[in-house]
Amino acid sequence: MKISSTLFICCLLYFTANSQSFKFIGDYGLGLPQRQMAKNIQVIHSLHVGGLYQFPRQWRNLSVGLELGVGFYAHQKIDQTFNFDANTSTVVPVNYNSNVINGNLQTRYQFLDERSAMIVPYVNAKAGVYNFYSNINIEDPNDPGGCQPLEKKNLISDYTFYWGAGAGFQINPSIFSKHKKDGPIMIDISINTIRGGKLDYINTKNLKDEQDLPQTGGKPLLVKFINVSTQDIHEHKVAQVYNSALRILEIRGGLIIRIGEL
Repeated sequence: MKISSTLFICCLLYFTANSQSFKFIGDYGLGLPQRQMAKNIQVIHSLHVGGLYQFPRQWRNLSVGLELGVGFYAHQKIDQTFNFDANTSTVVPVNYNSNVINGNLQTRYQFLDERSAMIVPYVNAKAGVYNFYSNINIEDPNDPGGCQPLEKKNLISDYTFYWGAGAGFQINPSIFSKHKKDGPIMIDISINTIRGGKLDYINTKNLKDEQDLPQTGGKPLLVKFINVSTQDIHEHKVAQVYNSALRILEIRGGLIIRIGEL
């Protein structure tokens, strides 16, 4: 993803330096998981930045560009009770941090000329890569007679290609004032549907103790522990891993800054 981020920034700088009509986009996205995903993960909060090159003259209503987004869908700390045998158990705080990152190429078509219209409706389409990854940090139990984790961090990461489509509005902020004018800043509101292939992710919607985790519908994520007294190495389940198709309904709100003239 570092290479993708570097390429993304280089492309933005290139378009900014060489185009007479460039738009910088920044927004907040609320991702609502759909279908099977809705049963397993919480709402996704994301920030997006990107750029659009707006074609000149008779093609001015059409734009193409790049976008990069980062966000999270879980940040929780839960005390897990791990049983070693009938007489030994250890309570261990476990921190769950689940995040997303995505990048795409996109195109946007406006139905009105933004130089004269205060509200400009548009449709857009995009395609790219969506990555889900989770960091699980197992704290030291401070229990000299119990078991301790050999692995404090376990990184789960999976990605899929996706496509998206949606519609929105560009709103000139001066619509709320008495003096209407064409400025470089616009409000951007949109709703999009995101669809992609299957990927792995941990269930963060109903995190429970090891003995209460569901036994069906997913596969266990195991972490190695060692018993301090006997030096016996064993495994405990810290989460449930699910696999399903990427399905998200995304609601966005942000700003557009126009650089250059049409």
